[in-house]
Amino acid sequence: TETTVNVLYSENMLCIYTNKVDLQKSLLKILGEPTREDIRGRSVVSSMWEVSLDEKSKISKILLKANLFEL
Repeated sequence: TETTVNVLYSENMLCIYTNKVDLQKSLLKILGEPTREDIRGRSVVSSMWEVSLDEKSKISKILLKANLFEL
């Protein structure tokens, strides 16, 4: 399983990609539907969210509520 967080400064965007089920559920509650989902059969294999760097409240919620770093 993996999670990747990319900060795209030129596009003013934060991209979060994960294939961890618990994190997908958590981000779905915080951010809503993902920008992209990879589906195999009837299962979601991975999800990606794109968040504007201007949306500071959403980024704060991600850092506070989503267990990105599994601490």
